[in-house]
Amino acid sequence: MKELERTKRISISAVLFLLIILIGFLTFKKPQYVFEKNSASTLEKIIKKDYILSLNDLDKLEASQYAVIDIRSNYEYEKGHLKDAVNISAHDIFSKSSIELLDELKANGQTIILYGEHPDNANSAWMLLYQMGYDNAKILCVETGYKDKTFQINDYPLEKPRVNFAQFMDSAKSAKSKKIVKKEKPKKKVITVPKKKKRAPEGGC
Repeated sequence: MKELERTKRISISAVLFLLIILIGFLTFKKPQYVFEKNSASTLEKIIKKDYILSLNDLDKLEASQYAVIDIRSNYEYEKGHLKDAVNISAHDIFSKSSIELLDELKANGQTIILYGEHPDNANSAWMLLYQMGYDNAKILCVETGYKDKTFQINDYPLEKPRVNFAQFMDSAKSAKSKKIVKKEKPKKKVITVPKKKKRAPEGGC
């Protein structure tokens, strides 16, 4: 009887285990978006800075070679935008219609040029697109604003670092190559003072 009950328990456990695996397979969903680029390759791209364009660079391109995407809100876009720019706000960059448009531009060999209020706004959207495999994405280094209710767009000057890190690293390397010689501290002279002898007690009994 005990062996029969044990066999029943094992068979019930096995059936339950198989059911869990089957449910897992049926409910498993493949991720909708897969990142093709890792953080290391993204960092290399950022260091090169060849993904940044100025207004002058944009003027040199033929209209058929690129598509400009305004990542600001729809409200800001309606107030004013760059000519022929398409509005895809940053939070809608992963919508089905946005991905279809981006895929079409990539297939046609067109450059995706992003811009926002300033380059920092476009940078996060560019980074996501680049990691998803959109090598054709670039940032238009501009700032947008309004003067007398008129939309204006101007080149945004990239700040130079306050510290020249390359020079700092070179000096650090050269400092390592030099041998460090420790100066020995002069030894202190120890002067021995002779102890005074105790006098014999005077007088007697």
